[in-house]
Amino acid sequence: MWYDKEYNEDNKGNMRWEFEIWNFGYSDAFDYCKDIWLAFGYNIIVGEHIDYVETLVWFFSIDDLPCMWCFNDYPPYQYVTLCTRETEENLKRLEEYVKVIVDELNKCVKNNEIEPLM
Repeated sequence: MWYDKEYNEDNKGNMRWEFEIWNFGYSDAFDYCKDIWLAFGYNIIVGEHIDYVETLVWFFSIDDLPCMWCFNDYPPYQYVTLCTRETEENLKRLEEYVKVIVDELNKCVKNNEIEPLM
């Protein structure tokens, strides 16, 4: 599994940074990753969850950093973006949180606890 950082347009035409997590196309991935963050001692507060036709969205904060997690079902992938002002500091923080997830997910794959899924 891996992630990349892309500059994409949101549904209102605004540009934003997104951290896409690839090869982990499970619809329950947010709950799994939330548990990883909690195990590392991060403070997670989950807000609203919205189920759109092809996208699931969770609003949450991690250590007081407001974020949005999205799961697109075709092609299946996850992405995380900020729900606050995009500063270099906030983007670096979010990228570090994403790295923790990807590292732990890859350990789980090596231990045959989960399978990569496209």
